[in-house]
Amino acid sequence: MVPMQRSANAGSAALVAGLLAACTGGSKSTALGSAATPVEIVACRARVDSPYQFAEIALRSEQNLGSGRVAERTGTERNVRLHPDGRTVVFARERTNDDPDSRELFVSTIDGSAPELRLTANAVLDDEPCWSPDGTRVLFTSARGGGGALWTAAADGSDVQPLLVAPVGWSDGEADWCHATDRIVFSRRATNGRHALWLTPGDGSGSVPLTDGGAAVGDGLGDHAPAFAPDGSRVAFVRRTGAGQSNLCLVDLATFAVTERWQPAGEVGTPRWAPTMDRLFFGLAEPVQGRATLRLATLPVAGGEPTLVWPDQRWRLDGLDVAPALPPAPAATPPRLAPVTDAQIQIAAGSAVFGVRQQLATADGDEFVVWTETFEGREVAGINCRFDLPVAAAEDLLALRVRAVARVTRGGPDTMLRMSIYNPVDQRFDIVVERAANDTAAQAMEFRTSSLRHVTRERQLRVTVIGDLPIGATAELHVDLVQVELVVRAGP
Repeated sequence: MVPMQRSANAGSAALVAGLLAACTGGSKSTALGSAATPVEIVACRARVDSPYQFAEIALRSEQNLGSGRVAERTGTERNVRLHPDGRTVVFARERTNDDPDSRELFVSTIDGSAPELRLTANAVLDDEPCWSPDGTRVLFTSARGGGGALWTAAADGSDVQPLLVAPVGWSDGEADWCHATDRIVFSRRATNGRHALWLTPGDGSGSVPLTDGGAAVGDGLGDHAPAFAPDGSRVAFVRRTGAGQSNLCLVDLATFAVTERWQPAGEVGTPRWAPTMDRLFFGLAEPVQGRATLRLATLPVAGGEPTLVWPDQRWRLDGLDVAPALPPAPAATPPRLAPVTDAQIQIAAGSAVFGVRQQLATADGDEFVVWTETFEGREVAGINCRFDLPVAAAEDLLALRVRAVARVTRGGPDTMLRMSIYNPVDQRFDIVVERAANDTAAQAMEFRTSSLRHVTRERQLRVTVIGDLPIGATAELHVDLVQVELVVRAGP
C-alpha cells in the first residue's frame, strides 16, 4: 500500500494519498516554472491548521507558478497592496495570534531591494491599507480614537492624519483609492451592524452612499471589500447575505446599478480587477461542494464560471493584489476530454482492486472497486489516475475541469471522500475536494483550475480519489467516473 499523509484541515485521523515513486509508473516528472516566472499575483495566504506559524505573501504567476515570497517575519500577513511602481507592497501583519489589536502596517518590496519598513506602532488595530494614486501616502483602517475610521500616513509612516470621521456609532473601513479618478470607496457600518458602500473624494471632503447594503439585515451583513476597476467606472465588492454566505457583485458608478456577478453556495472575498478589466480575482469557498477553504479564484467579468488558481485546501487567502503588467486573458479553444481509457490507473491505497479503465469513463453504475486496507487506525482505499494530456506543450493549458463520482460501502460519521491532484513543484498531493460520506450514496466531486503547478512538463496530470473510513470492517471504494476536461490556448 502507498504510504499516507495527514490532512491539513481535517481531524487528526483523516488520511489522504501521499506522494510515492510507485505512483509515477516509472515516468519522468518535471515541474513547470523557473526563477524567471513573472510575478502577476501578490497574495497573502496562511495555513488553515496553523496560520500564525505558516503565513506568507506569495508571489505567483496567474497560473500559480513561481516560488517567491516577500521577506517574512513572525505573524500573519493580511491585505497586501501593490504600489503604483509595481515593486513595493504595503500590508498588515497580525503580530500576536488571534489579536486584531496587534495588526500593524509594513512596507516591503517583492524583489528584496529594500528592507522592510514598519509604518505603525501602537496597541490598536491598523489594517486594510492601500496606496494613494501617486504612491506618496497610505490609506488605512484604524481603531485609534475608539472606533473604525479611515486614516492616512506618508509612505514612510510619518504625518499620520484622519481622513474621514464617521457619524457617532458608525465605523468605516476596507477602503480602496482609485488611481484614475482620485476617489475613495469604503464600507461603512451603521449602528444596526449593516454595511453599505460609500464614496468620498481623495481629500475626504465629503461622502455619499453608493449602495444600500442589500436586503439582508444583521450584524456584519451587507457590502464589504470594494475594489475600483482601473478606469474608475465600476466597483467590485462582496455582499454578505447570511452566515457563511456572500455574493460577488458589481456596481456601476454612473447609474449606481448593482449586478450580482457570482452567487456561490458559500463565500467570496477580496475582489481585485485585472488591469485589462476582463476578469476578476477573488477568494472563493464552496463548502457544499467540498471546497471549504477560501482559495484564490478568477472569473471573467462578462460571463462564465470561476476557476481556481490555488486549488489546494491547505492555504487560506487573506489578501490579494494584481500586477499592473498582467496581460489580457488569452483566447481559448472549445473544451475537450483527456480520455481516462488512455490513462494509467494505479492503486493509491487498498488491499485489492477489481475493475478496468473503461468503468471510469462514464457515470453509469458500472464501477471500479478497491477494497480498503487498515492504515494508522483507519480503513483507506484509493486509486491514482495519471493522464497524459493531449496538448503540444503544458504551457498551452488554460484550465482543467476534473470530475469524479465515487461512494463507499460503509458510510457514517467521520467517513470522507476526497479528490487530490499531484503537485510536482512542492512534491505532494494537494487535496482539492473533501466531502463527508454519511451514507453509501454516490457523490460527485468536481473542480476547475488554471494551476500549472499541478501539471508536469511532460504534460501529465495525476488525480487521486480516496475513501477514508473509521476503523472497522473492510469496506469498498466504488469509483464510477474520473474525467478530465481541458481548455487550451488558441493557436496564432
